[in-house]
Amino acid sequence: MVKTCPYGAWPSPLAPEDLAAGTVKFELTAVDGDAIWWVESRPDEKGRSVVMRWTPRDGARDVTPPGFSASTTINGYGGAALGVRDGVAWFSNLAKAAHPRTGDLRLHRQVPGEYPLPVTPLVPGCFAEIVPDPSRGLVFAVHQDPDRPLHGQARQSLVALDMAGRKLPVTLAEGGDFYAFPRLSPDGRRIAWITWDYPSMPWDGTRLQVAELDAQGAAITTRTIGGSPAAWIDPQLNPVFQQALRYSDESILEPVWGPDGTLYCVSDRLEVDGARWWNIHRVDGDTLVPVTQMAAEFAAPLWRLGTASYAVMADGTALAAYSSGGLWSLGRVCLATGTVTPVDTPYTSIAHLRVGDGFAVFVGGRFDAPAALVRMDLATGAMSEIRSANPNLGDAARACLPVPEAISFPTGPQGAAPTGTAHAFFYPPTNPAVEAPTQDRPPLVIVIHGGPTGPAGAALSMDIAFFTSRGFAVIDVNYRGSTGFGRAYHQAMYGDWGVVDIEDCVAAARHLVAQDKVDRYRIVSRGGSAGGYTTLALATFTDLLSAGASYYGISDLQAIARFTDKLEAHYAELLVGPYPAAQRVFKARSPLFHADRIDCPLIIFQGEDDPVVPRAQAQVLIDALMDRKLLVAWEFFPGEGHGFKQRAHIVQSLGEELAFYGKIMGFVPSGVVISPDIRNWDG
Repeated sequence: MVKTCPYGAWPSPLAPEDLAAGTVKFELTAVDGDAIWWVESRPDEKGRSVVMRWTPRDGARDVTPPGFSASTTINGYGGAALGVRDGVAWFSNLAKAAHPRTGDLRLHRQVPGEYPLPVTPLVPGCFAEIVPDPSRGLVFAVHQDPDRPLHGQARQSLVALDMAGRKLPVTLAEGGDFYAFPRLSPDGRRIAWITWDYPSMPWDGTRLQVAELDAQGAAITTRTIGGSPAAWIDPQLNPVFQQALRYSDESILEPVWGPDGTLYCVSDRLEVDGARWWNIHRVDGDTLVPVTQMAAEFAAPLWRLGTASYAVMADGTALAAYSSGGLWSLGRVCLATGTVTPVDTPYTSIAHLRVGDGFAVFVGGRFDAPAALVRMDLATGAMSEIRSANPNLGDAARACLPVPEAISFPTGPQGAAPTGTAHAFFYPPTNPAVEAPTQDRPPLVIVIHGGPTGPAGAALSMDIAFFTSRGFAVIDVNYRGSTGFGRAYHQAMYGDWGVVDIEDCVAAARHLVAQDKVDRYRIVSRGGSAGGYTTLALATFTDLLSAGASYYGISDLQAIARFTDKLEAHYAELLVGPYPAAQRVFKARSPLFHADRIDCPLIIFQGEDDPVVPRAQAQVLIDALMDRKLLVAWEFFPGEGHGFKQRAHIVQSLGEELAFYGKIMGFVPSGVVISPDIRNWDG
């Protein structure tokens, strides 16, 4: 029997506990012989990142024992904490319990079945992008050292470390603000990497460098390829963006050596159909020659180190993942002609792609099942999922997974004619066991991704399914500034953060209201980090919302211009304007300084150890809302940084958020017993 219930109050098989229990996040993959290695973050173990290994004989096994966590704090976002060669793992260890001051962060060596051994000293700093070189007895890595600051931030360098831990590191390259993707050539005689300097971000301007190595692993000669300044710069652009373009007008990512010693990379220098896109290029001397020429993205924004979107094979082809309109596909690329032959897969998100001897591995996401670690036979194309991100998802829950609809809609300043087009994925209420009264319209949840230079994709989000299974409609907005739609689209936000993202979210909601798909008077917004900022900005500068949920959201743009992580030290200036010259603009767009304009209830979730959005920033906004007697609830979670990893906190925040919406919009959520402490409530 199909039950009739008001939207929002639908009984759902997706409980907050189910979304966190047993759910893991895949952070990195590697191949070594017939073995597949990866790092997975486990909420059940307080967010510990575990190295795992799969072989055809033994299946999946833990490698790192309890007490060790393969993670790093590089750039504030981490990533690339594992390197593997000849059956030996090298990983950066983040174990705050054992070493509260430094978090350990030493590089460790481990043979499966043995105890990890540190090979670097217990000093401040971290290592990432780990490339073992057994022939020289070295490990190449990016080192971040807070004791030797450069431009006000921890200094990065590319180093060669002694595998035995007895000799001092050898520095291959330093002087740039950032280093990533060190990749050793097949013969071991050359190493390639990318570098970039402030105020550029890696999706805007980088340079490819290649060095010849001597027998001890030191760089003999180094040359720079690509990354030239812009030939012409519009003087009307944000001055900080102009400065970045004078450094480099080309984003080069993911250098990869072919088996024959040819070097490839991804660059957005190529214009296709009037826009520039990340395409695969071949290095020919000091020149980049296009291989693929598609209006698609063959890379993703480098928020965390260690991304991998393609791999070059010995047969003259590459296996590559590419996105178009927010949807990822897999293809075989003929490196001679650039022809891309699609590979049929059920996956709408493909990441961490590696190739071994006769097989490939990647993290595949799909809208109708949890993400999985996928092994693909290169000869037959057969695919098998060797590890699921949520193996406990039952049939009743799977029946409630919504199907995304890609939509585009006109957008622009409120009250004016549309000036552009924005994109989103729309998810209708989905639960075959329940229906709503005929005349009702569902409440709408606007999901705002972080970054803001990030993408909304069509792979399953359990958070979205949590709401749609209860009778909410959800729209996941790819506002201007999002990646995945070409270089010009993501750079359309520079100087206009807090303007175009608000316009696009309002336009998305009004588009659905005009189509009679949602209730105009029950619209809420949720987002984390930059998405939390836009949620707070919608609550402050528009009358759109009935309520908002900010996860570690930014309320004071000045704060991230002055104090933030290494990666984003100048990012706010790109997005808004030079600081402090544009201080008035920063304040004008900061919800904190306009708390008197907020008139919708807010719930705020914050990690106590957040290096990007410190606790104090959230507390100041909460105090301002309390002074105005507005409805507000909040939670500060100990041991959490910028993004929650611990199961208890994931469960609590999601349950409180739903109960908060129910209280505000007048329905009683089914099966949720966690209630937030809503201050100033007299109802």
